[in-house]
Amino acid sequence: MKRLVPIPCGCAEHLKNVEETGFGYQVVSVQLKDARIFEQVLISEGCIIEVRGYKEIPFSPDEVASVSVNHKRWNFRDQSDTRAKTRAATA
Repeated sequence: MKRLVPIPCGCAEHLKNVEETGFGYQVVSVQLKDARIFEQVLISEGCIIEVRGYKEIPFSPDEVASVSVNHKRWNFRDQSDTRAKTRAATA
């Protein structure tokens, strides 16, 4: 089961004033404190709900350094890229 990851308050505040990517969601870039960057992250209602290419959210809220909207769209409802990467990782 997927878990929702809340966006830290300091990172999420400016997202309220930024246009949505689609109805009820934004696609953002998340930079972690260890300098890793995830370019296509789906957020809604103050929570990270999906990261492109990952079956589960690969980080915790305390690892997030910054969040910025980039609107890099993908068909997140399709899940085909997640399944392909998951199969490749387990092969």
